[in-house]
Amino acid sequence: MKSFLVSAVAIVLCTACSDQKEVANPSSTQEQAAELAYLDLRDGKYDEFLSHLDPKLQTYFQENTKLMKSFSRDIPQGEYKYKNLMVKNFSESGQATEYKLSYEIAYQNNLVQYDVSFDRPGGSDKIQDLNIRVFGK
Repeated sequence: MKSFLVSAVAIVLCTACSDQKEVANPSSTQEQAAELAYLDLRDGKYDEFLSHLDPKLQTYFQENTKLMKSFSRDIPQGEYKYKNLMVKNFSESGQATEYKLSYEIAYQNNLVQYDVSFDRPGGSDKIQDLNIRVFGK
């Protein structure tokens, strides 16, 4: 009975997965903006970092410089070992759209989750939202 239930759940999950649309990859300008914003923030180049952001997010970080500098201090220094695009998600809500990318960035003793949002796949290269979480030492 248990094996039947597990099989039924697996079939339902696989069916649900196949109904989802494939989310497009980011454009090269979006990938470059995400990379440069991350590196500029890590290196404390705040003016350059802000240039990659949507005007609303720019204003937010200009008014909350402590938060911006906290993000900057949390990012491990030095070169990372690898960076992988782990998740792509596109959502629409009325007229608002969000294209969220989640990167995994590995360092010697840390793993960073870097979430960055744009308006849509292949759209603007201005970042609308971001979040950084550091795991490890």
